[in-house]
Amino acid sequence: MDTPFTCANDRYRTDTRQGCPHGAGQARGSVLPVPLVTRHDTGDTLWLEYVAGGPGTVYWLMWYDATGRPRVRYSAVMDHPNLCVMLRALGHGHALPPPPAS
Repeated sequence: MDTPFTCANDRYRTDTRQGCPHGAGQARGSVLPVPLVTRHDTGDTLWLEYVAGGPGTVYWLMWYDATGRPRVRYSAVMDHPNLCVMLRALGHGHALPPPPAS
């Protein structure tokens, strides 16, 4: 994918049909309205994103540089229960999205 703040591999891709934009005028797909982490020295940001291509609703964490290009070559998806564990551990439990509709 060449769109800033999107990523794709052989099976999964950022689901730009859902979520929040990654900043003004950027692609949708973020679960939260702001990045989980921002590196002020480089402008790199860590986003929690919705992912298309998996069974049901799945998510991944993706690092982007200041221009929106992915910083990582590998990805792993997680389901809602695992997402809740991770967000609580990172201190973002207040930002938990509702569970997907059954």
